[in-house]
Amino acid sequence: MTYRIQKGIYKEKCDDSALLGTYIANNEAGEIIAEGPLKICVGDGVGGNAGGDEASLFVMDRAANIPEQISCEDLTDSLREINRALIAHAGKIQGHETMATTFTGLFLTKKQALLAHCGNTRLYAAQGSFLKQITEDQTISQWLINTGNAAAAEVCNKNEIRGAFGGGNVKFIEPLEVSPVFERGLPAKILMTSDGVHEYLSADEMEDILRENSSRDAAEIMIQKAVAAGSEDDCTVIIMDTISDSTI
Repeated sequence: MTYRIQKGIYKEKCDDSALLGTYIANNEAGEIIAEGPLKICVGDGVGGNAGGDEASLFVMDRAANIPEQISCEDLTDSLREINRALIAHAGKIQGHETMATTFTGLFLTKKQALLAHCGNTRLYAAQGSFLKQITEDQTISQWLINTGNAAAAEVCNKNEIRGAFGGGNVKFIEPLEVSPVFERGLPAKILMTSDGVHEYLSADEMEDILRENSSRDAAEIMIQKAVAAGSEDDCTVIIMDTISDSTI
């Protein structure tokens, strides 16, 4: 598994964090070989709220303690408890009471894969040369598209999210979705990104980069191209090459 998390070019702190197995990463790059039950999670701290970096790191730290064998219902309960703990923690820090983060997490065991999603970080699956987006962005823009108002979606703030952990109010986690995924087996590659990448690169562009490069090089190239396209936000790319008979 290859990961690269890069701070936005004008930012003092990186609001993106990731949980890779048991390791929590922030503003760094590397590779991890993982076997058995595995958690792969990414959080993008909400930039408009102070403490976004703290929020994403807090959630990754708590998610690391979620049991390896867990049902959809228990995972949902665990994530909602993490959200309540984040809100309580933030309430003790003056000026950071509304710290918030997105969350997209893949929880893999030998028997199942569960996907948890809240916000606009993304999970993709690559099989052969085709890249498919698995999550749907919980944004105002996507909601307008879904309700048939594509014209309004074109002019609205595409990064305005409808779901997040924290924010000083438990209602913001209501869009949280937890469900089984990859029930027929894992794809050849799994890709996770933050909006600093996927708002600047199309799925076709990322598909080409994955096809033409090693995973290590692909992660670096995706971020380089996103920055070249105008991204000033934190950028996260996680690529996992799977072994079909080792997980589910």
